[in-house]
Amino acid sequence: MVEDKVQSKGVVTVIMAAAFLFTFSQFLLITAFPTIMAEFDINATQVQWLTTSFLLTSIIFIPMSGYLSTTFSSKALVVFAMSCMLIGTIIGGWSPNFGVLILSRVIQAIGAGIILPLVQTILLIVFPYHRRGFAMGMLGAVTNVAPASAPSISGVIIDILDWRSLHWVLLPLVVITLILAIFLMKNVLRRSEVSLDMTSIILSAVGFSLFIFGLSNVSVYGFLDVMVLAPLFIGIFLLWFFVTRQFKLPSPILNLNLFRNKTFTLALILIFINMMLLLSTETILPMFSQTVLGTSAFLSGFLLVPGTILLSIITFVSGSLYDRYGGRTIAITGFAMTTLSLILLNTVGIDSSPYFIMGYFCIFMFGFGLTLMPLVTISMSELDDEEIPHGSAINNTIRQFAMTFGIIVLTSIISITVGTMDAPESVSTYWGTTYALVVMAILAFAGFILTFMLKDKPRYK
Repeated sequence: MVEDKVQSKGVVTVIMAAAFLFTFSQFLLITAFPTIMAEFDINATQVQWLTTSFLLTSIIFIPMSGYLSTTFSSKALVVFAMSCMLIGTIIGGWSPNFGVLILSRVIQAIGAGIILPLVQTILLIVFPYHRRGFAMGMLGAVTNVAPASAPSISGVIIDILDWRSLHWVLLPLVVITLILAIFLMKNVLRRSEVSLDMTSIILSAVGFSLFIFGLSNVSVYGFLDVMVLAPLFIGIFLLWFFVTRQFKLPSPILNLNLFRNKTFTLALILIFINMMLLLSTETILPMFSQTVLGTSAFLSGFLLVPGTILLSIITFVSGSLYDRYGGRTIAITGFAMTTLSLILLNTVGIDSSPYFIMGYFCIFMFGFGLTLMPLVTISMSELDDEEIPHGSAINNTIRQFAMTFGIIVLTSIISITVGTMDAPESVSTYWGTTYALVVMAILAFAGFILTFMLKDKPRYK
């Protein structure tokens, strides 16, 4: 029994460290966007592909996680994922042009697509039912603090060194985690013979890619251009074919029958809204701070630090609160605070102090910390143990797609405004950001209303 506990601690330590590094690296370059844009002579929409390529690649691999987690050992998957992180980080630090930098993000994202749903599945299996809220709160404290801390830390490094150094600073942590995975990681999931339907994989990969490609072209060609409509419609058709195929397969890539559970489905809709808001806010605010308010890269990242600290505390606390009170009340409170914060961010003007952003972002992160992991726990607690790998895959696919969809749509609003408004860049960026924040506030309020429809299961079985 003691040995099992020691092994479980080692497994949890490794997967939590891996989850942190993948999430951290995903957001590490956000503060460097203006610098990268200037060096490679690219616009705001093009530089977003550093984030979009990461998210899109992970979306392609996440649906395979149900198959991977039952076919290969947990240790093999973690070691392979960390190896992808290692290779991608080295290439990113060397990258001589924008294309190579994108390649480094794709390689890293392959590992992320494997590790993110795997972490959630392992924690839900290792921890007993009545401690799942704590487990998800712990995961949220790690993975939520990573995207919030990455911009501030990278801002310091960029001001002292350059953006390529971000990769070299990250490299030792990646190597240490890989070594720990080799020696401490154990196989904790059941393995079984499951076939992999390559047709579903191709449909999912091509469908998501075309859909995202079409969305990303809106700011360049306009919504009615063939370069937008053609990939959008083809992508939607392929994804529809992928969905219908899953219901016919005896061993689907994603068990979409889980969506027949109304609480599971509603929780995922709310998670989608929440993740759209998170990445968009963390991307928009540093760019707004630098371009409109004229702050340095360091200060634009530093403005997010208090919110980061608050998020890590609130997310961990919300997990324990879930175990005691359930997730519905907590999530309602969280969405209310998120809506308030986005309304307040709309009041920040061109001549405002950047520290208003710091205060309002703290309110946003407080609300987000009360919302995401309780919603994840509600959705996963609706499932039986054998359904958890597919539930984790669906959950993480939704989260990654939401971030991709949100950042493309909302940054396109800013890019279109900047491109069409006859005004200085600081002024047009201000108005573009204002329009984007209005849309985000409406989404947050919609989430607040929908949260009242959630139903909690009893805390103990």
